[in-house]
Amino acid sequence: MVRLGQGVFLAGKLDPQAIRRTLEAFASFRHTARALHTQKIIAFGTSALREAVDSSSLLKQIKRRTGIEVRVISGDEEARLIALGILAHESAPKSKFGLIDIGGGSTEISVVRAGQMLHSRSFPLGTARLQQVFLKSSPPKSPDAVKQLRRTIKSILLPAFITDEWPKISDILASSGTARALARMLKDNFNARSFETAQLSKLVKSMSTMTTTQLLGLPQMEAKRVDMILAGAVLLEECLVALSVRRVHITEYSLRDGILEEQMQMFLSQKKTSQLEFHLPDLVDKARQFKVNETHVEAVAGLCDDLFDKLARVHGLKPHWRMYLTAAAILHDVGETITPTNHEQHSYYVVKNADFPSMDPWETEFIARLCLHHRGNLLHDDDLDFIPDGKMAAQRRKAFPKLLALLRLADALDRNHQGAVRITGASIQPKEVILRVRGKGPIDLELLRVEQKKELFETIFRRSLRVLASSA
Repeated sequence: MVRLGQGVFLAGKLDPQAIRRTLEAFASFRHTARALHTQKIIAFGTSALREAVDSSSLLKQIKRRTGIEVRVISGDEEARLIALGILAHESAPKSKFGLIDIGGGSTEISVVRAGQMLHSRSFPLGTARLQQVFLKSSPPKSPDAVKQLRRTIKSILLPAFITDEWPKISDILASSGTARALARMLKDNFNARSFETAQLSKLVKSMSTMTTTQLLGLPQMEAKRVDMILAGAVLLEECLVALSVRRVHITEYSLRDGILEEQMQMFLSQKKTSQLEFHLPDLVDKARQFKVNETHVEAVAGLCDDLFDKLARVHGLKPHWRMYLTAAAILHDVGETITPTNHEQHSYYVVKNADFPSMDPWETEFIARLCLHHRGNLLHDDDLDFIPDGKMAAQRRKAFPKLLALLRLADALDRNHQGAVRITGASIQPKEVILRVRGKGPIDLELLRVEQKKELFETIFRRSLRVLASSA
């Protein structure tokens, strides 16, 4: 426990001692990884790194000293991965039940039925955050501190539960260290696996007036948690009450198990080379939030897919590049939610900053740049400067203009945003590509748009492009 959230939720930046502990931990991880001849390291950051204004500085220090690149994930992705880790290992009932993980800065709650997620949400509530802001000492100096804490928790939880119509549940699986510590205290048993909400309420009432010394005297109390146990207990109690939970069951599985499960799925599938490939449907859901034209998105994605397949001999890219083309097709117009004028620039900004799921940093930049250039003309050498030197740089610089040429062509073929064109065939000649398309009604505008946007295609692939159209 490096307690990276120490002071973050009051000061807004990382504590120097927490930074030191974190860097020492990563140096230890790097040493162990080398000793085990590890080929790949995955590191995720959560709430403290999401909120600290200086988190990028720490991430750079970690990368410089250890070579480990930390990806800061959103609260919603954290909730998804926690649920994945628990559901992959626990035998869950078919009826509705909940999942909860209380961290230092956030709490992730999900409701599941028959292995399917009904609701999932990350809330800006955590033991370190609430201790720093409300309780501050043991016992709290202000007699109203616990009441204020409860009011704040309710004000965050209840509107979300009511608005999204979360169901009531009787049982919940708790995966956090806070819940495990409370279970041991309530049962005076290190291996305690469950407790009742009513039992927790009694414990919270008695702890509310205890000093640190008195808290340390409670059965199974861990010294490393003593300063935050009351905040965590009140938070857990309010979550249980809000969902009408009667029983809490303890699980040892949590976020790290979800990360491992996803990586194992990717490894065993053999064809998957990136987490992104698992989550293209999630990108569609994200794009919907930006009010994109779904008919256009679906049409462009389908056209990109056809072009990638039918022109494989022309572009010569390996199959895994298809997912980056598809992702850009899904996201290329998200900037229109800001303004249609120069929307490609806004699309770039949105993709870079909206925390789309399961992209490594280079993937985010790569896809964002495809969106940025999808309306432009020829690429210049400096347009590829965003790809840093490294082992994969040459492959990425080779793939980018080819994918962009296909994206521009697909976008042109749906100029009216009506999904009216489909590709029926392609003839590949040494100096020419003939594309045969069929339209639902007149497609003169689409053909004109192709003429306007085909220059990059012809330059990159060194073949002229001709489109032959027929009506449906």
